[in-house]
Amino acid sequence: MTSPDGTVWVRVEANPLHGMATIWDADILIWCLSRLMARHQAGDNDVNGLIHTTPYELLRGIARDVGGEDYKRLMAALTRLQTTRVETNIRKGRRQFASFHYIESVEGASDDPKGEDLKSISIRVPDWLLHGVRSGAVLTLDREYFLLKGGIERAIYRAARKHAGSQSQGWTCRMSSLHEKTGSEAALKMFAFKVRELCQRDELPRYAMTDTKTESGEAAVHFIDRTFIAAAEVKERRTTAIRAGRDRARMAWIDGGHNPRQFDAAYTDWCELNHPADFVPNLSAIPRLF
Repeated sequence: MTSPDGTVWVRVEANPLHGMATIWDADILIWCLSRLMARHQAGDNDVNGLIHTTPYELLRGIARDVGGEDYKRLMAALTRLQTTRVETNIRKGRRQFASFHYIESVEGASDDPKGEDLKSISIRVPDWLLHGVRSGAVLTLDREYFLLKGGIERAIYRAARKHAGSQSQGWTCRMSSLHEKTGSEAALKMFAFKVRELCQRDELPRYAMTDTKTESGEAAVHFIDRTFIAAAEVKERRTTAIRAGRDRARMAWIDGGHNPRQFDAAYTDWCELNHPADFVPNLSAIPRLF
């Protein structure tokens, strides 16, 4: 894969015997990086790339079942991650590149002489990825990410997590750019159709998706952290309640025979005495309280 201007590229090579790591295998790597990132955020500045875990903990961590076949699939995924080779110049620039495997090494402990039925696993991520953790360049993902069933949903979520982040105004991305960022092999028209379906369902973890257009009229999608939507809704409800409470207080003030022109000052005094601006317990008592 190469960027449109040809300056950045990534090459992924499969192992002839084991095949190429899949987007579902990547769940394991994401889980490992999340563990390392948690250590780093907790103040461990010398975090290394080694994760000690159990097959059960790992499978549960990526929202998978824990039956016998699931353990076999886990080991096959670890093998693909360890044998898939990556080359990229993302960090080094046009003239230099890095080469690594998604997982540097895997070790296990088992009571079985054949190495089956592992009781524990030690996974080491490559230095290239560990550098991203130490530099804070790795984003944590929502636990719900592992519950997403479609590859396109996962790719779109990752794009939103990276670019929308925690921006209060969200992030608007042209449909054509989103098509490139996700690496979708579908035609742009079909991709856009699928994305609009996702916008209608609006089930992406953390981020709300809205079908929109850019100022130039191009098809686009707007992503925003649902926290900001919820906060805006709470603020709107609070504003509405305050407005309604003020209107009730004004009516009580006028009904009590007070000068309407004096209401604003009286109401301000009422609020400054820490009385709730959106709640009047006894309208008939308002004039006396003022």
